[in-house]
Amino acid sequence: MGLQVGSTKSYRIGEREKAALRVSRMFRGLSGNEFEAALMRGRARGARYEKGATIAEAGSRRADFMVLLSGRIQGVREQEGGALDFVQLFVPGEICGLDIACSASRKCPFRLQALDECDIVFVDYDGMFSGKISPLEQQKLRDGVTQTLANESLRRLHKIDVLYRRALRDRVMVYLENVCFLAGSDSIELNMDREQFAQYLGVNRSALSHELSQMRKDGLIDFHKGSFKLL
Repeated sequence: MGLQVGSTKSYRIGEREKAALRVSRMFRGLSGNEFEAALMRGRARGARYEKGATIAEAGSRRADFMVLLSGRIQGVREQEGGALDFVQLFVPGEICGLDIACSASRKCPFRLQALDECDIVFVDYDGMFSGKISPLEQQKLRDGVTQTLANESLRRLHKIDVLYRRALRDRVMVYLENVCFLAGSDSIELNMDREQFAQYLGVNRSALSHELSQMRKDGLIDFHKGSFKLL
């Protein structure tokens, strides 16, 4: 597990952090006592990162997972020459790295970097299941892991569905329609800037900006910065 790269401050978690953890898919099925015991076994601890700090290097071994409390984390891959390709985005309330901790190699496939100042809770995966734990409590935790991983799998399948579309307009519409469906609204706020959105869609920024302008002219969408509305 090791020290978190670029951490500016480590701290013991309190009631504010625990309240945020309780609503995550991982822990919502546990009773109060079971929840506290799971955090204790997993040696849950908080860390704050400055904007731009590296949280985990590509190829580093991770035995813990992270619950993002504030800020945003991006997964990036470095190309030859140092350019970074945006791969994935994590926003407050989401769990990051659980799939890595559950894998055989436990190697991080990309660099995790703080897009903003971030507060993160780290939980040791193996520790969470160690020590005195009842079969029922263990099953509840396993269910939380399964649901979290299933949600992550669906998100990746959605990205495949987006990238499968040849036309850029189709990629934009499929992405926005799915996000709006999940949000239960025809208006959403993207957590990505325009460059990250273009990288997510597999195109350059100028092509995306041009297509978004055309889609607005055609009455399909309206947008202002990161706010989008399906018409």
